[in-house]
Formats: sequence, C-alpha cells, structure tokens
Amino acid sequence: MDNKKLFIGQNISGYKHILDYLYDRYYKNFTEHSDVTSAYWKTIGKQEVSKKNGYQVKGHAFGSYRNKSLINQLKHIPMKILLSYHFRKYHIPKKFLQAQETILNRYGVYGSVDSYKQILSYHTILKTLDNKDKVTPEKLSSICIIGDGYGFLANFIKLVHPDIRVISVNLGRTLLFDVLYSEKCFPDVNPLLLITEENKDLQLSTSRIVFIEAENYSLLENLNVDLFINIASMQEMNPEVINEYIKYMRTSKKSPCYFYCCNRVEKELPDGTLIEFKNYIWENSDNVLIDELCPWYQEYPSVRPPFFRSYDGPVQHRLTKLH
Repeated sequence: MDNKKLFIGQNISGYKHILDYLYDRYYKNFTEHSDVTSAYWKTIGKQEVSKKNGYQVKGHAFGSYRNKSLINQLKHIPMKILLSYHFRKYHIPKKFLQAQETILNRYGVYGSVDSYKQILSYHTILKTLDNKDKVTPEKLSSICIIGDGYGFLANFIKLVHPDIRVISVNLGRTLLFDVLYSEKCFPDVNPLLLITEENKDLQLSTSRIVFIEAENYSLLENLNVDLFINIASMQEMNPEVINEYIKYMRTSKKSPCYFYCCNRVEKELPDGTLIEFKNYIWENSDNVLIDELCPWYQEYPSVRPPFFRSYDGPVQHRLTKLH
C-alpha cells in the first residue's frame, strides 16, 4: 500500500510519516518530558532510538523480549519450559497461543512473561463478557489500549479479530515503539496518528489502526470505544492523569463501555507520589464483572533460583461496565 501522507486537519497517516513525526518531536528535538509524564518515566524511561538505515531502537521497562538468534535460541530454552509450566493451568486457547507465536515471529523475538500475561488478560476479558453480558468479539467494533508495551496486545487483537479497530495510546517517546512494531506485523495497513479534534470521527471511521500520543489523551473524549484496556501502566501515572483517563472513558459514545484495569494495588513513584488502585475514580453505579487479585500476575518465572519470584507488590485486576 502507498504509504503517502494524508492530512485532515493535522492528523497523519502512514507508518513512515508517523514515525518521522514522533522521532522529530520526542527524540531529535526532545528538550523535556511532557506534563503527563510521571516521575517514574522521567526516572526509569531510558529508550534509545536512532535513525540510521531505518529506526534502531532499544526499550527499557515496558516489556522484556529476547531477539532471535542461534545463541539466544539456546538461552531461551529454560525460559520456554518455565513459561509453559507457569501458564499451563489457565488453558489459553490454542489459536491464541498460535497467534502469539505469529506476532513474536514478526517481531523477531522470543516469548516472555509479558506476552503471556497480555493474551491471558484478553482471553479472560472475552470469556467474562460472553458469560455475563453475552458480548462476543463480533460485537466489539473498537478497543483502546492505554500503555501497550511494543504494541503487542494491539497487534495480537488485530490478528485474532481483524475487524476490530485498535487504538493505542502511549507517551510519545514510547509510542514510537508501538508504531514501529505494528509496521512489522501489519505493513500493508495504513495507520492513523490522531492529533486534532477536527474530523476526528471521520478519520476513525476509515482507520483500522490508530495511535494517540498520551500528551493528547484528551482526544479520547467522546470516541466510539467499546472496551478500554490498561495493563500495568496506570501504576506509573500521576493520580490526576489516571482520573482524567477514566473520565474520558465514561464519555464513550458506546454505552455501556467496558474498562479492564490490571495494576498494582499500590505503588510509590520516585518522587514519593502514592498510586492506589482503590482510589481510582470508580463509581458505585458501575457494574463490576471481575474484581480480584490477578491470579497470573502475582509471580513470574526466572531461569535462576528461586525459579518463581513475587512481583514487587500484589496486582489487582478489575473489569467494569462504566456508566
């Protein structure tokens, strides 16, 4: 497909032009972090991006994957065994495991606990929506993922349910990774970077893969979104930003819409800010379909003893019908 740049307002389409825009804004001309960047990402975020014969990238703290090579293939064998053992009791559908392998092959990396956790969350969401509300994937037209490491979950959803529009929201510096890895998976799709309110609905109606910078997250207001997903990134946002996200979710033109949130029960950011799951702006009128400590997110496999280690704190997950 022709990767030409199309403008309606300031919106940009095409992988090349989106990548160039994000690189220029958040790397080449980067001076300081945006207002929506928490102390966590100001301290931990050490992404490396260079533009030489294409984009060369190295991420940090938003996913752990090992690049494919002969040496790494041997190194990956113990982890592959541990991952299979660790997740076997959750009975992930075979087609999901095959789709996971397809995405990882397109990325050129081996599987990790991150990819397993994401597909398990998605599988659980779908089972719960079907069992409790008779909502099947065919009834979901648009899913928004907030904070998707390397775009894995968005690309996975797009592969298993191609008719669903996926919207990925991330800090601009990290969003470049989402775009780059989406191109590896779906090079023939013409994606959209949504920047302006002007003609927003028109653009979304014709775009199947959409990106939004977290710096522009107010664009989520009044979108047609059936399901919002956040896995382990709201615990790295400032409280006021978390609450703004949820406020925008409640304005979705799809009524009701759903929100799946899987995050630490509490976490202290480097500047001392305490993030508490219970203090997100949940409403008593919301219909809660899942609310428990996330069973598969309490410990993770390690190739060094002890072979299963606890995360830094308990992780809660909740699936809520927002009203």
